[in-house]
Amino acid sequence: MKSARAKTPRKPIVKKGSQTNLKDPVGVYCRVRPLGFPDQECCIEVINNTTVQLHTPEGYRLNRNGDYKETQYSFKQVFGTHTTQKELFDVVANPLVDDLIHGKNGLLFTYGVTGSGKTHTMTGSPGEGGLLPRCLDMIFNSIGSFQAKRYVFKSNDRNSMDIQCEVDALLERQKREAMPNAKTPSSKRQVDPEFADMITVQEFCKAEEVDEDSVYGVFVSYIEIYNNYIYDLLEEVPFDPIKPKWNSCSTPMRNTDFVPPQSKLLREDKNHNMYVAGCTEVEVKSTEEAFEVFWRGQKKRRIANTHLNRESSRSHSVFNIKLVQAPLDADGDNVMTLKLFFPVIIVLEPEFCCEKSLQIFKNLFDRSDKIRL
Repeated sequence: MKSARAKTPRKPIVKKGSQTNLKDPVGVYCRVRPLGFPDQECCIEVINNTTVQLHTPEGYRLNRNGDYKETQYSFKQVFGTHTTQKELFDVVANPLVDDLIHGKNGLLFTYGVTGSGKTHTMTGSPGEGGLLPRCLDMIFNSIGSFQAKRYVFKSNDRNSMDIQCEVDALLERQKREAMPNAKTPSSKRQVDPEFADMITVQEFCKAEEVDEDSVYGVFVSYIEIYNNYIYDLLEEVPFDPIKPKWNSCSTPMRNTDFVPPQSKLLREDKNHNMYVAGCTEVEVKSTEEAFEVFWRGQKKRRIANTHLNRESSRSHSVFNIKLVQAPLDADGDNVMTLKLFFPVIIVLEPEFCCEKSLQIFKNLFDRSDKIRL
């Protein structure tokens, strides 16, 4: 008897509609920064829109006596030195914000050495708004007319949100406006000239098919991870000139107006999502107000770095944009059950990961539907 010839198994038929489920949610992009001076030696060459090649510096070639090699790296897309902020946003961040408006989580993660252009890419410069102000602008352009009144949504300490009725929300608004240190509403304040040019986006951008039978709220938070400690950059720490402050070495600090922030705890909610307990979440109603909150955290971060002698390569920050959506009743008057859409999470300037930050980043990756590096 002849032995039966083994047949190659047939490949499983992939249905057209299931292609999207097979796609890797992580998209890694590369942006090449222009040289600072015309006479600088360039060691990177853009081969095509997905590949770069690294060239060995001339001095290194002489020392190695020709023993060197050229290396190529591939990415989802490569952006050359002439790429504009808008071109980068349209490809990398626009789909993330669109998914957020339609109920999906997203993570935008910037990575690079000091001086590689992360800050310019994320926050921008005068006249060239970066990815963050453009993300905020697209969010508020999309939900602007469907926003709930302030304090209808209220964050709690369980990494979730509570809904207040219109009467309770109104009472809380009146109470806060009557406080001695109450801030002027963002709509009546003049934009800070320090960042006014960064948030002025000429191109109008919004998501399509927004659910008009719902109301929305936007909350932001800003933390820094440094040496396994988590700091809330939006926390208001009152200064008491009489009571001595204590530093990390358990010695009193006097005659100073700087108080090192208290490290926060990392916890897990009922859905196994990691969150920073006691972290300040600020409800914002416009791009200007959201970026002002971010800018305040940036200033606090710079002050802390100066006083604590931190190195930029040992700390990184997470700016969290949380979108809350709740459907209205049949009459369109009252807010019903809550849908909490976790954020487009902006991770700024990570260069060195400690144990605590690895925990946070792993959880962010696990719960994000789409990731952009």
